[in-house]
Amino acid sequence: MLLLNFGNRMATVIRLAGLAVISWTMVHGDPAPGTSGRRLLITLLFAAAVVAWLWWTRWPIRERGLTPDLYVMAAAGGVLIGASPGSASAAFVFVAAVAAAVRVPFERALIVTAIGALATAVSTIIYDRGALALLAYVLGFVAAALAASNARHSIDRAEQAELLLAQTQRSHEEQLRTARLEGSARIARDIHDVLAHTLAGLTIQLEATSALLESGADRADVLQRVKRAHELARDGLTETRRAVGALRADPGPAAPAAAGIQALVSDYRSASNAKVTVTIDGNADRLSDEVGQTLVRVVQESLTNVRKHAPGAAVTIELHAGSAPGGDLELIVANDPAPEGATGHELLSRSGSGYGLQGMRERAAALGGTLEAGLAGNGGWRVRIRIPAATPAASDRDAAVLAG
Repeated sequence: MLLLNFGNRMATVIRLAGLAVISWTMVHGDPAPGTSGRRLLITLLFAAAVVAWLWWTRWPIRERGLTPDLYVMAAAGGVLIGASPGSASAAFVFVAAVAAAVRVPFERALIVTAIGALATAVSTIIYDRGALALLAYVLGFVAAALAASNARHSIDRAEQAELLLAQTQRSHEEQLRTARLEGSARIARDIHDVLAHTLAGLTIQLEATSALLESGADRADVLQRVKRAHELARDGLTETRRAVGALRADPGPAAPAAAGIQALVSDYRSASNAKVTVTIDGNADRLSDEVGQTLVRVVQESLTNVRKHAPGAAVTIELHAGSAPGGDLELIVANDPAPEGATGHELLSRSGSGYGLQGMRERAAALGGTLEAGLAGNGGWRVRIRIPAATPAASDRDAAVLAG
């Protein structure tokens, strides 16, 4: 802004200095301005041109549109060329032609140039000046207008390029911000799922341990429960470190999806003594990277919800990896109602915030898939996720954004 104001002030100074030079040549010209006859005409035309020049000085260089001051300068300057041949009055026409070409397209600017050329032709005929001088002036006016028009186009292209560059930079910054937010949301979902699963398992193991101690159970049984709680805590810390490691682009190796699901099933069976039926078919090679981890997290969150709301319920897990090349991936986790007399775990039920189901939907959407969750026909709960065959990994999407 300071540079713009300084530039406008300098332009005003230069314009006023130019007017001073022209005025000096007019006053010392032959004939000079006077109060009678031809000298009076010169005085009136010069006064009109000066007023128009001062009016033009008020506007910025890139002011849009043709204003009356340009027409007045062109007409008055053209007549003064013939009436006061020893002055620099031609500058009025040149300035009007250039200012018009800078403001508007060349075709419209020619109107001002034509007025100046016509006025020059009239004064040349009246005051008997040479035709060669007239031709030189007309060609000079057109050439000045054409040069100014070319400069205008160059400035417009430079401004458009600068604007496009700024827009591209803003778009790139927004893409980077979106990628960071998506990465943070993905990590938050991972940590939520890990902590929810781990804490649910720890709560059940510790309550089982407390019940064994109160009933006077064997020390070996109590130690087994304590060891299992230690294992759950250790596994939870490992998974949490892996999720946090994604912030440094070093998440570490992830277990294969099928193995991860079987491990979750084993944990659920040992903690609740419930029946779990697992079916995995199709192309196991497609259960890798983010797709596989998403399926593992969905199973993990689903089993955690069963522990919270229907402890001891039988669970069925079906994973169809789409054996056909274009087949979609489908995972279904369904549980029966809680066994008779069993109720949802009070502490675990109160810990639910709804973020788990929301996180599962976000995971599915990030892979272009869909997730459905709701009551099953037998009164239990059913979660179903479908993922299209062609799904880019999150790392590939983030890398594409960063490279863009």
